[in-house]
Amino acid sequence: MDPCHHRSLGQALLIFTETVVGHNDPVTHDPTRALDLERTVYFSDAVIAIALTLLALELPVPHNWHELPSHGGSYISFLISFAVISTFWFRHHQLFQKLERVDARVTLLNLLSLFAIVVVPFATKALPESDPKSSFGPVIYASTMVLWAIAYVLMVLAANRAHLWHHHVAPATPRNMIFGACAALGIFAVSIPIAFASPGIAQLTWLLIPFVATIAGRLRRRFG
Repeated sequence: MDPCHHRSLGQALLIFTETVVGHNDPVTHDPTRALDLERTVYFSDAVIAIALTLLALELPVPHNWHELPSHGGSYISFLISFAVISTFWFRHHQLFQKLERVDARVTLLNLLSLFAIVVVPFATKALPESDPKSSFGPVIYASTMVLWAIAYVLMVLAANRAHLWHHHVAPATPRNMIFGACAALGIFAVSIPIAFASPGIAQLTWLLIPFVATIAGRLRRRFG
């Protein structure tokens, strides 16, 4: 093939990649940077709001008061997942409030975190509808939580590497954010192999997350 054709093809691929992924340019004062950050935040808030709405749409509707107890598992799963997605939104809000701009890596990792969030309604429905002796529901749910936590940690690392923070953000802030996310990530990650042996015990381990997060926070303040 003509070498000129190879160069043209390579240039075309480069242009396409830069168009889709974008550049990781150094910090500039271009006003469009603020617009990019705002659009990312607005889009993320909309996706999270839709995920919360889908949780409610998936709730079973009883025909009378006597049927309420039979749907108890679904309602409990709804409340847990509502709290989980709300926590995801709060963490997301805290992170993007500290960013001065976004780059391609943070944008792509943010999409990965949003993917995990929109899967939560499906994972929530899988919990009460799967066989109590089956690991399917707990594994899907815990894996979704782990995926979000990994995406969040990678976003913080990417922002730190590219120096995307506001000037007033303390140097220890990224480390503290990662530390907090890893507390929940660890519990959900450990529950996955447990679920294959005992799905019920795996779900009970999730109750430890508030206590582990509290202890982790105190240790971080004491030794951080």
